[in-house]
Amino acid sequence: MRIIVDYRAWTILILCLLLSLSCGGKVTTRPDGEELEFTINGVLVKDRNLDEDFAYLNILRNSDPYTEAVVQADTHVLTNQGNGNYYKEGPSLFDFGQNVSVTITCPDDFTLGASAVMPNVFHIDPLPLSGDTLNPGGKAVRVTWTASASASGYILSVTTPDVVPSAVGYVAHLKGTVLSIPHETFTDAQDDLVQGVYEVYVVAYHGGFPQYPEMPFELPDGLPTGNINDANGTIGAGVIAEKARIRVP
Repeated sequence: MRIIVDYRAWTILILCLLLSLSCGGKVTTRPDGEELEFTINGVLVKDRNLDEDFAYLNILRNSDPYTEAVVQADTHVLTNQGNGNYYKEGPSLFDFGQNVSVTITCPDDFTLGASAVMPNVFHIDPLPLSGDTLNPGGKAVRVTWTASASASGYILSVTTPDVVPSAVGYVAHLKGTVLSIPHETFTDAQDDLVQGVYEVYVVAYHGGFPQYPEMPFELPDGLPTGNINDANGTIGAGVIAEKARIRVP
């Protein structure tokens, strides 16, 4: 009995198996042949509410927190806080409009260079409310802000009074500089008016805006991700304008 072997079919099968073993993200290969997968998420921030700048990065290697990197944003070396987190804060780490270089060096023969442009300064305009804050009845509120040069887009996030955990809140991602906060933001799940002070945050971001620890507001879905050439993840920059307040009596 003759056995006919289709070598082309076997070759394709083997290639598919190899690809299935290495899929799931970008990898870097050490000189000894070991493949490593890095996932990096970080953000450079100028927060006008705190008059502070900070840089935060989280690094995973093969899905585990990586603690052996040296991370630098511009000329500033970030502190290794453990669990894959690297952080640095200060009053003037970055300039508005600056193209900030980010360098990550690992003893695993992996060096990543990236950059993020810090958007320019901007502010929220006075709200069309009595005393700039009072909103009896929880009506919809039109919010406008000045444009920020170098911004890829804007995030608007409204936090609800902490005393009412059932309040709905509101988040949005947009390109423009005007948006109306709907009436539903000021109600709970039963559509009852929730009294208290609501804080309105607007962020001008460039490239992306990953979550960072103790972020005082929520992020919307649909923000840009995956902008790093040699690793998985996102590095972005953002300016947080001085927040506005809405009081529902």
